[in-house]
Amino acid sequence: MGLMKMIFSFSRLSLYETCPYRFRLKYIEGKEEPFTKPKAIGKAVHKAIEMVVKGSDPKDAVLNGIVEIDFHPEVSSEEVGELLKKAPVTPHIGEAEVYFRLPLSDSPSSPEIQGYIDLVKQGEWETTLWDWKTNHKVYGVLDTHQLGIYAWALMKLKGTNFVTGHLYFLRFNKDITHVFSEENAEKARQWAYDTALEINRKLFLLDIMPEKGDEIFPPRPSSACHHCPFVIECYLKHAQTWRI
Repeated sequence: MGLMKMIFSFSRLSLYETCPYRFRLKYIEGKEEPFTKPKAIGKAVHKAIEMVVKGSDPKDAVLNGIVEIDFHPEVSSEEVGELLKKAPVTPHIGEAEVYFRLPLSDSPSSPEIQGYIDLVKQGEWETTLWDWKTNHKVYGVLDTHQLGIYAWALMKLKGTNFVTGHLYFLRFNKDITHVFSEENAEKARQWAYDTALEINRKLFLLDIMPEKGDEIFPPRPSSACHHCPFVIECYLKHAQTWRI
């Protein structure tokens, strides 16, 4: 099948950590997952906020968000507009959707990670990043490595030693903040690097033993299975491993 080279992201690494089997189906075999309402509303709102930051009128920004999700039937412009109003942004407040792609170590063969940071503000004394959440549940900045990876990337891109990260839960108008030092960010980078190396090792094994795919990328039953589009297929193949 030929050894594939994968560019990683927080979402890919996180999905692998949650369930290697679902990771394999989605990112290696290319099986499509349904474009659900939560995914659609998140994508539309992010696009709308991006447009406002870049100077668009809010009404035009909402329309751009709806177009971005191809007029998803479950998402209304009213809902997108209400969530947009809760975002603490004004035109040209900072850089929207800042892209990065960086090696995770100094090794020439290092895995790479990429991502988009929703908003970056560069002040004279402070660099801040913002990540918009449309979730119905609030969690802490350090409950995942997402903002830590983004902070590490900004330290590389901007040459700063500290980054203030904001998780902003739009439905609750709740801003959860953490100041990342180089030490904090390094923990996130190390997690990403170790996880990426583990995946690459498994990709190598899969390349030479494709018939062992279910052993190399096994299912990891958990509460996350309730939201997995492959849950029935997985259960029928691996029922003996399920202990949820």
